[in-house]
Amino acid sequence: MNKFTCTLIAFLLAGFLVKAQETGISGRVIDTFTGRGIPDVSIQAEGRNVGTSTLEDGSFSLQLAGGEEFQITFSHPDYEEFIRVIRTVPGRMQNLGDIHMMEATTDFGDIPTMDFFDVDEDGDMASQNIIGLLSASQDLYLSQSAFKFGATRFAVRGFDHEYTRTYINGVNFNDQIRGRFNFGMVGGLNDAVRNRDVTMGITNSRYGFGDLGGLNHINTRSTSFHPGGRVTASYTNRNYTLRGMGIYSTGLMENNVAVTTSIGYRWAGEGYVEGTFYNSFGYFLSVEKLLGTNNQHSLSFTTFGAPTQRGMQGPSFDEVYDLLDNTYYNPNWGYQNGEKRNARVATSYDPAVILSHVWTINRNTELMSGIGLRYNQYGTTALNWYNAADPRPDYYRYLPSYQNMPEIQELYRQQWRRDVSVRQVNWDRLYDVNRDRDRGIYMVEERHNDLLEMTFNSHFRTRVNEVQTINIGIEAKKSKGMSYKTVNDLLGAQYWLDVDQFAERDFRGDPQRIQNDMNNPNREVREGDVFGYDYDMHVNSASIWFQNEFEFPRAELFYAAQLSYTGFYRDGNMRNGRAPDNSYGKGEVHNFIDQGVKAGGTYKITGRHMVAANAIYQTKAPLPFNSYLSARTKDNAIPELSSERIAGIDASYIVAMPAVSGRLSVFQTNFYDQSELNSFYHDAYRTFVNYVMTGVRKVHRGVELGASVKLTPRLDARVLGTIAEYRYQNRPTGYITYENASQPDQTETVYLKNFFVGGSPQTAGSIGLNYSHPSFTFVEVSYNYFDRNYIQLTPIRRTEAVTQFPANSQEERSARVNEIVAQEKYNAGGTLDASIGRSFRLDGGYFLSINFNVNNILNKTDLKTGGFEQGRFDFNEYSIDAFPGKYYYSFGRNFFLNIGLRF
Repeated sequence: MNKFTCTLIAFLLAGFLVKAQETGISGRVIDTFTGRGIPDVSIQAEGRNVGTSTLEDGSFSLQLAGGEEFQITFSHPDYEEFIRVIRTVPGRMQNLGDIHMMEATTDFGDIPTMDFFDVDEDGDMASQNIIGLLSASQDLYLSQSAFKFGATRFAVRGFDHEYTRTYINGVNFNDQIRGRFNFGMVGGLNDAVRNRDVTMGITNSRYGFGDLGGLNHINTRSTSFHPGGRVTASYTNRNYTLRGMGIYSTGLMENNVAVTTSIGYRWAGEGYVEGTFYNSFGYFLSVEKLLGTNNQHSLSFTTFGAPTQRGMQGPSFDEVYDLLDNTYYNPNWGYQNGEKRNARVATSYDPAVILSHVWTINRNTELMSGIGLRYNQYGTTALNWYNAADPRPDYYRYLPSYQNMPEIQELYRQQWRRDVSVRQVNWDRLYDVNRDRDRGIYMVEERHNDLLEMTFNSHFRTRVNEVQTINIGIEAKKSKGMSYKTVNDLLGAQYWLDVDQFAERDFRGDPQRIQNDMNNPNREVREGDVFGYDYDMHVNSASIWFQNEFEFPRAELFYAAQLSYTGFYRDGNMRNGRAPDNSYGKGEVHNFIDQGVKAGGTYKITGRHMVAANAIYQTKAPLPFNSYLSARTKDNAIPELSSERIAGIDASYIVAMPAVSGRLSVFQTNFYDQSELNSFYHDAYRTFVNYVMTGVRKVHRGVELGASVKLTPRLDARVLGTIAEYRYQNRPTGYITYENASQPDQTETVYLKNFFVGGSPQTAGSIGLNYSHPSFTFVEVSYNYFDRNYIQLTPIRRTEAVTQFPANSQEERSARVNEIVAQEKYNAGGTLDASIGRSFRLDGGYFLSINFNVNNILNKTDLKTGGFEQGRFDFNEYSIDAFPGKYYYSFGRNFFLNIGLRF
C-alpha cells in the first residue's frame, strides 16, 4: 500500500471519526438542598424542537447542533425553572456538571372565582377551573394569565373548555356529553397532578391531534414522582377555609415497582360568600411496574377521585346588591332552626381508573396505550313548588322596584334590610305550608347529570432520523349520560305527585298530558324516588390521527390530520304525556364523520429570535347537550343538525435572550354552524323553556403578549396583555320549546350580528415585579387590569318581536329598539396582588416552604366577573328594567397561606 493510499485512508477515517463524535451537553440535575438527583426534569432548547428528560439519578444527555448558542431551560413541576445559556463545540459532548434546582415554594391555591352555576338550568353555565393545568405551561403568557386573570373568569382567546383536550397517562378525559374535562375529579390532589405537559393552541402535540385551546397531558405514572413525601397545610378565606394534602412516593424499588399515594381534604363551614360551605376529600393511588429487558415495558395502574359537597352561590340583581350594600348577597340560603341552610347544594364524585402500558421499543420509538374508566355522579338541589308562591327571596315580584307606590317601595326596602326571613329563604314557612297536608306543596329536588364512560387510546411515536418524527394515534370512546331528578327532601310532606303542574293548569281535563310518565300515572313519589324526567344519552366515537414533524437547522415544520366518527342517541325511561310517541325508548341515531387538518412551523432568524405560524381547519360533531330541542321531554333533535366548522390561524414572534424573553402573537378563529342552548324558567308560562340557536357564526381574534425582562440578576419585570374581539357574525335561527307543551314550538330569526360574545374580558393586562433572594426568599407584586367584559346575551331581546310596540315616529322607534337590544359592558377595573415565600432546609433532610399571597389588596368589590340577561322580556311595556340581568362580582380582599414540608 503506497504512502498516498495510506494518507487518504487515514484522512477519511479521521473525518469519519470526527463526524461520528456526538455534539451536545450532558450533566446531572440535583436538588439544591438534598443533593439527590431529580428524575423527569424536562430539558428544552428554547425555540427548538429538541429536548430530553433526566433519568432516575438525574443524569441527562442532549444532542445539539455544533457551533451554535442555545438557551437551555430545565423545568419540573416541583422546582423553580432554571435557565442556562451555552455554546456547543462541534464534535464535543460538554459536561455541565451538577445543575442545582430549588423546590418551588409558590402555591397560590385555587384562584378565587365566583361560583357560576354548574348545570344548564335557569340560565346556568358550567363552572370549571382550568387554572391549575394552565399554570404548568412553560409559555409565560399561558402560565401567568391563569393566575393573574383567573379571578375574572378569563378565557384564553375566548375559547370554552370544550376546545381544550385533557389527557391522563395518554387517555383522553374530555366527556362526550358537554365536551369538557371535569377538573373537580382531581380536586385537592395538586401534588398528584403536578407532572403536566401543556401544549398551547393549534401547534403540534405528541399525545393527540389537539384542539383550538391546546392539549394538556397529566402524567401520573409513579416513576415520574420524586421519591419521598410532602405534607401541606393551607388556610384561606376563599371558597374553602382549610386544606390539607399529603403525598408519598417510594421511587423505583429493587423489585422494579414504584408506588405513589396522595390524599387531600378541603373544608369550610362557611366560605367567602355567606351561606356557602365546602367539604371535599380527594384520594390518589398509582402503582407502576417496569418489565422486560432494560425495563422497556411499563405497566401502571392509577385510581383517583374527590367526593365533594358544597353550598352554591346564586347570582342576583344590582337592585338587591345596592339595597343591601353587599355584592356577595346569596339568595340560596335561609335559617332553619337557627342554622343556615342552602337550597342549592352540589354533590359530585367522579372516580376514575386508568390502566396504561408504555413500551420503549428503542431510544427513538415508543408505544403508549391506555384504558380509562370513570363514573361521574353529579347532582344539584333546588326548590320546587306546586301551585304556590315562589319561595325564592329575590323573585322580582318581591323587590321594591316591582311596587307601584313610593311608600310601599320604601316599606319593602326597610323589610329587606331588617328582616332576614324576607331577604333569605324562609324555610319555616315552607314547612308550615306542608305540615297539614299529605301531598307536598314545596320540596327540594335534586337534578342529576351522571356519566359512565370508557376510553381507549394508543399512540405510537418514532424519530425516523435526525430530521423527521412521526406520531400516529387512535381513540375509541363509549359514554352513557344519565339525566334525571330525584326527591331530596319533602319538607314535612308525605309525598309528591309526579305530574306536570304547568300542564295540569293549561290542559285541565286531559289526564294524559299532565303525566310525566304515562307508564306510571299519578305516581306518589317519596324521598330518593326518580320523578319529573329520566333519560339516557348514548355516545360512541372513534378517531385516528397522524402527525409528521420535521426539524432543520433553521426551521421546524409539522402537519397533522385527524378522521373521526361520532354517533349518539337519546333513550327515554319515561313516556311523557306531552310527547307520548316520542319520549320513551331508543330514539333516532345521529351519525357524523368529521375531519381535521393543521400545519405550522417555526423559523429561527437567529438562535434568539424566531417567528412561528400555525393554521387549522376542522369539523366537530355537535355535542348531545346542544342537539335537542327539549331532551327532558322528547326525542326531537334540532332541525338540520350538523357538525360545526372551524378555521383558525395564529402567528408569533418569539424572543429568547438572557435578559428578555417572551412572545407576541396574533390570532383569528372563525366558527361556523355552532349550536347554543339556553334553558330558563319562564314565569308567565310557568314552565322551563329551551331556546336553541343553530347556524351560529362567530369570530375570535386578537393580540396577546407575554414578556419577562431581567432588570437585575434577582429582579424580573413581567408584562402580560391581550386585546381581543369576540363577536357574533350572523343572524342565527332560534327554536323555542316549552316543556309543558302549552305553546307550539316556535322558530324565529335572532339578530345577533356584530354583538359581542360574553363571559370573558376581551382586554386584560398585567404588570408585575418578581424578586428572588439568595436566602431562598421571593416577593412578587402585580397589578392586573380588565376591560371590555360583556354580559351574556339572551336571544329573545334580539328578535323582531321586541320591535312590535307603538311609536309616534321612526326616530322614537329606533331609539327604543336600540335601548332594548343594547349589550351591557361591565365597568373596567383592576386588582393589586402580592405574594411572598421562603424556603428552609431543616435538620434530618427536611425541607420547609412557606408562602403567603393576597389578592385584591385594595378590596375592590365592584368588579363584575360575569352575568347574564334573563331569558324573558316584558312584552307589555317593552321595558328592559322589568327583567334586568343577574350578576356575579369578584371577591374582595382575600388571602392564601400555604405551609409545606418535604422529606
